[in-house]
Amino acid sequence: MKIFRYSTGPIMVNTYLVYDENKIGFVVDPGGVSRQLNEKLAAENVDLQYIVLTHGHADHTGGIAELKDRYPGIRIVACDRERQILETPEYNSSPELLGRPVSIRADIYVKDGDSMKIGDTELKFLETPGHTPGGMCILVPGHVFSGDTLFQASIGRTDFYGGDYGEIVRSIREKLFPLPEDTIVLPGHMSQTTIGFEKENNPFVR
Repeated sequence: MKIFRYSTGPIMVNTYLVYDENKIGFVVDPGGVSRQLNEKLAAENVDLQYIVLTHGHADHTGGIAELKDRYPGIRIVACDRERQILETPEYNSSPELLGRPVSIRADIYVKDGDSMKIGDTELKFLETPGHTPGGMCILVPGHVFSGDTLFQASIGRTDFYGGDYGEIVRSIREKLFPLPEDTIVLPGHMSQTTIGFEKENNPFVR
């Protein structure tokens, strides 16, 4: 499994490309168009099959249309509880962030504890509400894509529609902190970290 990070979109979201040894892959949170991502996909001849969303805010979804144009068969995966955010422009902030209202419907809706395989890569989905009602983290071997739930020494904002501070802290404590301490956390913004570091140092989750 190979993982590459790209900064995309209006507020520099971490977009991740993941593919296995057979070049079957997926993208996590395509925030916008990325020349570097497109060049990597072409150079490695990646069979890009899925877009996996940690949540529905437009800064994490602004590149979906372009990827769908390039890969007509690509499918979108999101948490079932995130439908309202994805489909409602005033809740997903697309008018403010993208300059136009955008409504998104996923092809596959998952729930807490569900899993799927993309090529040889096993994904497990953890519902981690708090930043949004249907925010989720994606667990792959040795790594977790934490979206806007957990950052290095910080957590996601909870002042948007559907946010809840107590809920995001509970999500981190109950869903993420039980993971092995050497699990690499790949967040939606800022630098990567580890579960062990966050358990010891994150001032918002003690």
